[in-house]
Formats: sequence, structure tokens, C-alpha cells
Amino acid sequence: MMVSDSWRANQVHAEDDLTITASFDTQTQLTSDQPFELKLSRALQANEGSLAIIINRTDITSLFIIDGTKLVYSPSLVPLPLGESQLVVYLVRGDHAWRDLGSFHLHVVKDSLAPILQSAPQIQTTLVKADTKSQRTGSGPEPTAPVGGSSPAADSAKPGKFGFEKFGYVPSLTLAIKSQPAQFNFPDSTRPTERATFTDGTLQFSMRNEMTRNWFGSETSFDFAGSTFKSEALRFGTLGNKAPQVDLSSYLVQLKLGRAKMAIGHTSAGTSRHLINSFASRGITFNIPLTKRFDFGVAVLNGTNIVGYGNFLGVARDKHQLQTATFGVELAPKRPGGVRLEFSGINAYIQALNSVSQGSVNDVERSKGGSVRLIASDKSGRFKFDGGFTRSQYRNPADPLLYQGTRTVAVPFLTRNARYFDVSYDAVRAWKVTQGKQLNLSLALRHEQVDPLFKSLGASAGADKRQNDFQLTGSIGEISFQAGHGRFNDNLRRIASILQSLTRSQQYSVALPAAAFWGGTSNSSKYLPRLSYSRSVTHQFGKAIPINGGFASDPGSVPDQVSTNQNFSTEWQFQKMNFGYSYNRSFSDNRQPARAKSDFRNQTNGVHAGFNPNSKLSINFDLTRDSANDLASEKLARTWRIGPTLSWTLSKHLSWTASWSNTVAGDRAQTNGSRNTEFDTQFSYKVGLDRGELKKVQTQMFIRYADRYARSRDATFNTFSLTRTKIVNAGVSFTFF
Repeated sequence: MMVSDSWRANQVHAEDDLTITASFDTQTQLTSDQPFELKLSRALQANEGSLAIIINRTDITSLFIIDGTKLVYSPSLVPLPLGESQLVVYLVRGDHAWRDLGSFHLHVVKDSLAPILQSAPQIQTTLVKADTKSQRTGSGPEPTAPVGGSSPAADSAKPGKFGFEKFGYVPSLTLAIKSQPAQFNFPDSTRPTERATFTDGTLQFSMRNEMTRNWFGSETSFDFAGSTFKSEALRFGTLGNKAPQVDLSSYLVQLKLGRAKMAIGHTSAGTSRHLINSFASRGITFNIPLTKRFDFGVAVLNGTNIVGYGNFLGVARDKHQLQTATFGVELAPKRPGGVRLEFSGINAYIQALNSVSQGSVNDVERSKGGSVRLIASDKSGRFKFDGGFTRSQYRNPADPLLYQGTRTVAVPFLTRNARYFDVSYDAVRAWKVTQGKQLNLSLALRHEQVDPLFKSLGASAGADKRQNDFQLTGSIGEISFQAGHGRFNDNLRRIASILQSLTRSQQYSVALPAAAFWGGTSNSSKYLPRLSYSRSVTHQFGKAIPINGGFASDPGSVPDQVSTNQNFSTEWQFQKMNFGYSYNRSFSDNRQPARAKSDFRNQTNGVHAGFNPNSKLSINFDLTRDSANDLASEKLARTWRIGPTLSWTLSKHLSWTASWSNTVAGDRAQTNGSRNTEFDTQFSYKVGLDRGELKKVQTQMFIRYADRYARSRDATFNTFSLTRTKIVNAGVSFTFF
């Protein structure tokens, strides 16, 4: 997709000095039930975003316990996948930009304590947490949650409760009251006509159960959610006022039957990138290792995500359903995942029904197809390959509700292909450069091509594209660097009347302690900062003027733009304080005929500081200055923002947080200006009682005050506005068990 002349390069403000390390190295062999730890180089600031942790395209972020700079993974609920896999940690900013903080190679060996993990990995099951509003969507694949099994020692042990070697259940009930007792608006016309003040009650109940005995094992999870406010009912979007106020949010029943695994409820299936890729809904999955070499899995899932008691199994609608099967072949059975082939097939028929968490005008769709995938790696984990080919047939069946009696030509069957491969190789691993420094160097090549009009209902794959990327990543001691080149183009059939878009990009980055210039490390001089710099150049342009495409009369409308983005940051980190400076510069160079001067330059300077005199008090301060320069019209706009925050743990039970920010914006000609001031403060009180077993009660109360002030003027249109909103919120919750 090409950009217009008003397009601005995205400004990246992520702190490039933030790094992460692991408690294991590439040679460490982990067992599936072995916990491990990741550690950040510094604490993550609230305005920097959040972390996302992925293992082989599966999001496991919620399974980590975050304690300051430490991230601890406990595999008691979700064991690690056997074989070779890649763990990648991302920093996800508020603007949904993902930055790769680091990747780690996992080598997980067979664990005798959990024989159930020997089953096929291609069908994934998930534990979905209760959500009072909707199911989780758009956030990538859900965490894999295999059923735990018994060990040989447990198999020979005497039967325990109800005859099971292992029997446990964990209920949880949370009752809460949330209230907005006061709201002030100026002017009065901005006050909401409904629910300016309110008091609501909410309920969340969950039940977890685990049982194992000999060849049988099970884990169950049921989550319920309720609200006294009708519009917050789980199925209000589909049932309106008829929606039950207490409803089934999600459930999952996982069964181990000998060597086979079965899951019923909210689950996901598929590892084929273009055919079916972690498709999540309610349904049934079943997989079984036939031999050490062969495994087989099937899944039947509802066409869209659902909640509630209706269609309990998720298979009631045969024409709103996705069916898939996967046959796996381990070519190196002694090394699971070392060389693996997967053959997948799909048959999907989806009606024009909305998902519980997403509303849209849909058409009836149907697709079927097959794919083959090859996963390979060497014993050392230096070489990795993941590639696949998919052939999919898609069509829109006749839909009388859309035709409305008009003469409409039905969309014909379309059979299209897609392919990809990802190859990486650790060319240099832990090569000793000096006494205290080692060199690591990795190369990666990625290719993807998706035919025009390709579509599969089990995966999201943009059609009509070819993309090739090359990446080099390395480190020398504490110095890390990265370089990459990418090529993208569409209109693969080169239709003369359609604009063909081409993109060429290069990226470079380096991060190092300043002491490295003198051969030192970050530990050799704590007063020297850690530096980082990155630069990316993207050229987006049309290959040629389309014939009869409406571009001949205005050749300047064919985009041709080079965007350059540079980031520099420096950070000082001490025991009780930290501060730093960051600079970002982006330049958009338009090269279209007659628009060569329509360029844009944006710059951002930022200063931040943090003070932690003790473990109970944290004070942070941010100051940024943005400037946007339209070089063609010589317009310069500036924005200043200042924002201190405070967090104070007053006692074991009481804490206080406060934040204030003031943003002032305007242009050099003083034709417009604005000011936005925000203040938030909250007191929270938490107390708990724990007498063991089910005699646990936790109470949490809070009161929050928010003040919003906004003023803007525009001399060109002679307009002025002033608004202010003050809101008081309070709540109390009781969690039992």
C-alpha cells in the first residue's frame, strides 16, 4: 500500500537501551517442567508499553510472574514444548508497534514426569481467562495448555482421594461494586445524558480441577462473569436485553486417554501459516501419537468465537464451522521437532454471524484446501528451517439476504497458492574475541508469496504480495548490532491498469555501553551511559504509470517517497535513580513530479528521570518536545509535554499513585494552539485472610479522582473551545477461596 503526500513517518520512542537476558544459554537443555527466568536491564517505565513473550508463534506472556526486572516462568500450568523452539521477547508500545528485545533458543528434552507431552503438538488448546466484556481478540495466538499427566512413580503410588493419584480443585469467586458517584462537566452540554453517575455490581467465578490416575488424566476450567448493568452482559451485543446477566465466559475440558489427548471448549488449532494458524473458537480437538514417527490430530470449531451456554460444544452449526486435520511425521524420532513434516487440510463454512467481540457486516464464505509444512533444525540448534506451501479454494456461496432480489453474479471458485520459508543460521556462536568478550553472529532469510485473491478462513494472510527479507544479528560482549534489508511488491500478475507498488527498506541498529569505546563494559564505569542508535530507510514507489488507470492525467499521483527514521538514546542507570535522553528524527522525501518539495521533517527530543529512594517510593519525570515541519508550506508546529508520576506504598495494605501531565501545542505563525492538562490520583487498600485450603478472603478497595482540562483555538477559522471534566470513581471487591 502506497502513502499519500500527507503521510508522516512514524515516530519511534522506544528506549533502545532496554535489553533482556535469560538464565540459560544455547547449550542448556531444559526439561518441560523446569522453570526459568528472564531479566530486564532496567525496570520498564509505564509509558513505554508492555512486554509480549512468544514461543513459536504462541503468546505465553500471561504465564510469567513479573517482579520488577525479573520475569519468572513456571511451567506447572503450561509445560514447555518438546524439541527445538524459539522464545522471543517484544516491547509492545501504545501505538501497537512491536520491538524485538531479544530471542533465545530453547532446547527442551523429554521429561519423564509429564509423559502426556509426548503427544502431537500441532493442535493447541488454551485456557481462556474470564473477561467481563468479551473474549480476547487481535492479540495473536493463545497460550498452549497441554493436560498434565502422571509420572511412573505416581502410577505405582497408592490411590489418593476418590481413587486418583492426583486430585485437586481451585475455586475462585470475586464480587465487586464499582461506582462513579460524581462527575462534573463544563460546559454542561458536554455532560453525558446517560450514566454520568452509576453504581454497578460485578461477579466473576472460576473453577479449576485436575485429576490423574494411570492412563487417565483431566484438567477442567470453567469461568463465569456477570454484571448488574445490562450492557456489560457477555452476550448483550447479540441478544440485547435478553442476554443473561450471569453467563459462561469460557470453559475448557482437557482429557488424557492413554496416549491420546482431547480438548472440549475454548481451544485453538492449526500451525499452517496460510491455511489455518491458531484459529481460536469453541469446539473439540483430538490428537494422538500413532507411533514415535507419526501423529494425527483433528479439530472441529465454531466459525466465530462464542460465549454463553448455547452451542455448548461449539459444533451445533454444521454450516458455521471449521474442520481441520493434521498428520505429522517425525523424520528424526529421537529428536522431536528436529525434522518434521506436517500435512494439514481444512474445510470451512462460515455464515454471516458476528463474533461475540466483533461486529461487522459479513458475507457467507466457504474455503477448503491443504498445506504441507517442513520444520528442521540441526542438533546444535544453529540451523533452523520453517517452510510451507498452501493451496486454498475460496468462494462466496449465494446469499439471498444480500441479493435482495437483484440480478447478481455469484463469485466463482478461486483456487490460489501461498508459500513461505524462514531460514536462520548461527554463523558464529560464542567465539572468543578477547578474554572477556565473545562474538555471536546470526543470519536469517525470509520469503513469502501469496497469490492474488488468495484466502483461507482459518488464517489471516494478505493476498497479492511477494516479500523477501534478510537480517543479520550479532553481538560482541555487551555490544549488540543488527542490520536488515527488505523487498516487497504487489500486483504479482502485473495487470497493466493496476498500480504496482514496490517497497525497499534497510534497517540498522547498535546498542553498547559508552565504556566499550575504551574496551570496557557497563560494569567498568557506572558513570558512563549506555548508548543506542538505529536508522531505517524505506523507499515506496509505483513501478510505472498504469494504462487506463486514471493516472496519466496526473503522473504526480503515482507515489514515490523515501522515508528515513533515526533514533538515538542514552541512559544512565544507578541503584536508586536513572535518567536519560532520547532523540528521534524522521524525514519524508517526496519525489513525485511537481511534488518534489512536499517534504516533511519531524523531530522529538525527550528527557526522563526516575528516583527510587527505597522499595516503597518511586518518582518519575518526563519532558518531551515535538516539532513537525511542513517544508512545502513552511509551517512549523511544536508540542511540549511534561509529565511527573508518583507511586508510594504507604503501608503493607495502603498505596497511593498520582500522575500529572501538561501538553501545550501550537504553530510558529501562532494561527492555532491548544493546551491539555490531565491529573489522576488513586488510593487503594488491600487486605487478605489466609487460613489454608478454601479459607481465603481478599478485600480490595479504591477511590480515584481524575481531572481533564482542554483548551484550543484556531485563528484561521476564528474558533475557540474550553472543556473540563472531573470524575470520582470508587470500588470494592471481595475474592473468596
